[in-house]
Amino acid sequence: MKRKIIFLTAILTLILLLLPACDARQYGSLKSLTKPYIAQYECIEAKLGEQDLLKRFDYIEINLEPKNKMQVIYKPKDGKKNIVESRYSFDVKSHELTAEIGILGYNFKEATVVENGKFTVSKTIGDRQLIMKFKAK
Repeated sequence: MKRKIIFLTAILTLILLLLPACDARQYGSLKSLTKPYIAQYECIEAKLGEQDLLKRFDYIEINLEPKNKMQVIYKPKDGKKNIVESRYSFDVKSHELTAEIGILGYNFKEATVVENGKFTVSKTIGDRQLIMKFKAK
């Protein structure tokens, strides 16, 4: 019995000495392991036809939040910050992100694939193609 107590004490002491050497931050949070798509994404390219839309904005961001809530946040140059809230779904097998958002009285529904923290939204508006590329911050 005395040997078991000494053995358990030695094991616990060893664990307590080694535990601080493990840095859990290098593996990320539980959220980043189970739902890595939940993040803030910044627009790195936005074009409507040949027109560069990013020149008109200080920033365009998409926040994917828990419980399928989504925010599109943008600030026109010399304008005020705007937030449009919406909902999204995410298929963990195919990495397909599907979102529907209402802007200027129109509803847009778009699906795209998130790969390595990046995705592209492509939509035809009139006779021009809107292409917006996003990257996780």
